[in-house]
Amino acid sequence: MITSFKYVKRWYLEMNEAPQQTRIVFPEDTTIARFSGNTDDYRRLNNLTGGDLGWVDRQIMEESELEKILNNPENRIYVLQVNGQPVGFSEYDHSENGEVEMHYFGLVPGARGKGLGKPFLQWTIAEAWKRNPKKLILNTCEIDHPGALPMYLKAGFTIVDERIEKQAVISEK
Repeated sequence: MITSFKYVKRWYLEMNEAPQQTRIVFPEDTTIARFSGNTDDYRRLNNLTGGDLGWVDRQIMEESELEKILNNPENRIYVLQVNGQPVGFSEYDHSENGEVEMHYFGLVPGARGKGLGKPFLQWTIAEAWKRNPKKLILNTCEIDHPGALPMYLKAGFTIVDERIEKQAVISEK
């Protein structure tokens, strides 16, 4: 496994107030559970969900740094399951100046386009707002799923910055 870098366009988004509460409807046999596992379990889930989209930061992160994130009481990781099988996850933390930062949100390739993304994002946003932060922030980039940015905008986020940034890439060569 070789790590290299490429430059990608990245959008920084924020939501400054909680959206109107709406009824969130999931398909049958869908549950959400708090992640409980070790760094290997987390890396498997992260890779299963975003490996095809270039999610490599947590794959190449030092073990001690990832353990620190997973053990941070302000960090929340939720696993979306269908019939007891993980089909996606969301991760955010409450640790910066009253802001909530969403670090990861996604579905495994086989679950995309099946009506799970919108309700899971709505649920994640509602959970994040329960502690009354000043704002909810996240970023996405051009190598993420093409539907990510439009879905975030539709959910109520606004773009506050765009940048070209260096992104780690793993290749098998």
